[in-house]
Amino acid sequence: MTGAGGQRNVVNWLALGLLAAVTVTAAWMLARQDRAPALEHSALGFDGLAVWLALDGMDTRRFLGRGPLSGDGVGLRILPLYDTDLDTVSGRNFEPEGAYLTDTQRNMFRHVVTMKADTLPTLVVLPKWRDGVRLVGVTHPEFLIARERGAADPVASEVDAADADTADAGADAAEADTAASDPSPDEASQTRFGRPDTDEDRHSQPVTYVEPELLAIGDTGWETLDVSGFADGMARLYAPQWMTLPEGCEALIGVPERALLGRCEFDDLSYWVLSDPDLLNNHGLTQAGNADLARQLVRRLADGGDVLVDYSTAVFLTATPDEHQRSWADMARMFEPPFTWLWLAGGGLLVLLLWRAGLRGRPLIAVFEHGHGAARQVALRAQARLMRNAQADGALIRTLVANRRQALAEAWLGRERRTGHAFQRTVALLRLKDRELAARLTDIFDRADALPDRIRQDVAIDALADVEHVYQQALELA
Repeated sequence: MTGAGGQRNVVNWLALGLLAAVTVTAAWMLARQDRAPALEHSALGFDGLAVWLALDGMDTRRFLGRGPLSGDGVGLRILPLYDTDLDTVSGRNFEPEGAYLTDTQRNMFRHVVTMKADTLPTLVVLPKWRDGVRLVGVTHPEFLIARERGAADPVASEVDAADADTADAGADAAEADTAASDPSPDEASQTRFGRPDTDEDRHSQPVTYVEPELLAIGDTGWETLDVSGFADGMARLYAPQWMTLPEGCEALIGVPERALLGRCEFDDLSYWVLSDPDLLNNHGLTQAGNADLARQLVRRLADGGDVLVDYSTAVFLTATPDEHQRSWADMARMFEPPFTWLWLAGGGLLVLLLWRAGLRGRPLIAVFEHGHGAARQVALRAQARLMRNAQADGALIRTLVANRRQALAEAWLGRERRTGHAFQRTVALLRLKDRELAARLTDIFDRADALPDRIRQDVAIDALADVEHVYQQALELA
C-alpha cells in the first residue's frame, strides 16, 4: 500500500507541474499577443534589411546602444530617425487614440546625429510614419506624419475664414516687430545650412546636421518610381515622401527640389539622406523589387565595407578616439599611495592568516623535521642504551611506538594534538584517506604495546620493521 500511495503522489505532482507549465505558457502567449512589437522588429524597423544583406554576403550588424561600438571596417552606418524635431524632447501621448498618432517614437538630438555622421559614413533615413503603424501593424493615410497643416494631415481641423484673417493679421504684426532683429538674407543663407558666415566663426561655430525640408504628401496610394539614374530597377512606394535639399547637397535620386536620395557636404561634415524610409524598412522590402534595389543602394554606398544599422540615440563612437598606449608605468601607478597602504594592509592580513592557520593546523612549510628537543633526545638515547644493555627489546619497541604515535599526531593535527585523544583522532583522519592502512596501523601498534620486556631478537626485528613500515606510510599521507 505504501508503494502504491507513493506512486500516486508522484503522478499527482507531475500532473500539477504540467498544469502549471501549461498555464504559464498560455498566459505568456496571451501577453505576447497583446503587446506591440518592438520598433526594430515592426514594419518601421530595419532588422529585415540587416538579415537580407547578410544573406547576400554583406557583413551587417545591428547596434542598440547596449555596449561598446567599434567602427573598424564599417563602410556605411544606416541611421533611421524616429524623431520629427531634433531640437526638442517630444513627450509620448498615452491617450487611447493619441498613441496611434504619435509622430516621435524615439527622441534624438541634433548634435547626436551630427556626431554620428562625423564619425562614420552615414545614411540618415528620415521619418515618415506615426506610431500607429507599429501598434496596429498596417499602413493607413492617417498614420502619415503631417508635413503641412491641412495639406497632409487628414485629421486636422479646418480653419474658417474669420480665424484665418485674424491669424494673418497677427502674423503680419509679429513679422513687423521682429523684422529689425532678423538677419539679412545673405546672413541667413550663410548660417541656415550650418556654415558660419566668416572664417573666424567657422572655428567657433561647429557645423551641424541639417535636415532637408520634406514636401507634403499629396496622393495616398502606391506609386512606381524610376531610379535608373542611380540603380537598376523600379521602386514601389506607398505615398512617396519627397524632400527639398538645402544648399550644399546634391540629388542622387530625383532633383534638388524633389529628391528621394541626396548627398550633403558641409565643410568637414558629409552624409547621405533618404527621404522615404519605405525603400529600406521592413514594410518596404516586401514590395516588388525594393529588396533588390535596397541591396544595390546599400552596396554602392558602403563601398565594400561593413553595414551598421544603428538604432542608438547617443554617441558611442567619437571622431578621434584617444588610443592609449599601455606601459609599465600604468601598472606602477597601482602601487603608489594611497594604493601602497592597501597593498601593505593586504600583505599584513596574508601573514596573519598564514600564521593563524599554522597554529590551528600543521604549518604550510616544515622548517624543522619532526622530532624532540635536544634535552629530550639525550634522555631518549640514554634510555635506549640502558634498555639495550638490559636486553629489554620489548620495552624499547613500546617506547618507540609511543614516540611514533606522538610524531603522527603532530604531523596530522599540528597544535591540536594537545587537546587530548590525539592518536585516536589521527587514526580517524587516516581512516578517511585509507581505511586499510588505518586498520593495520592500529593492529601493529597494539601488538607492539603487548610485547613483554624481554623478547627474542628475531621477534624484535620483525616487530620493529612492521612499526617503521606502517609509520612511514601513515606519515606520507599526512
